[in-house]
Amino acid sequence: MLLNAVSKHYAENIVLNQLDLHIPAGQFVAVVGRSGGGKSTLLRLLAGLETPTAGDVLAGTTPLAEIQEDTRMMFQDARLLPWKSVIDNVGLGLKGQWRDAARRALAAVGLENRAGEWPVALSGGQKQRVALARAVDSSTGFIVA
Repeated sequence: MLLNAVSKHYAENIVLNQLDLHIPAGQFVAVVGRSGGGKSTLLRLLAGLETPTAGDVLAGTTPLAEIQEDTRMMFQDARLLPWKSVIDNVGLGLKGQWRDAARRALAAVGLENRAGEWPVALSGGQKQRVALARAVDSSTGFIVA
């Protein structure tokens, strides 16, 4: 992921100004800062939910807007659908034979035995792990959390 001279303005408020950032594949990056410092704006840009006022956001050499479906977002709260089972929540957005991929993702977070349960039966930490399983599958290129 490459941000090249990225700026983001909301009316007269400059939130990000000429930001250059390179995130190599496979890297974990933490963004910390004061409230109102642009952390959430940066995450929304990386997730393709917003476009920069100026500059480029690239995945390799490809503009992010062209590969947006390769990005997954994990929110601070689990955002599980209460009317869907755990495995159906993990399968959201997956296509084709998604159940096997969803089961592998649940196994990766230690919840394969809870696949048929409802979100209400899970602890807060288990709900977060289901959300992580939903964000992680073998075809995901980029996760914003």
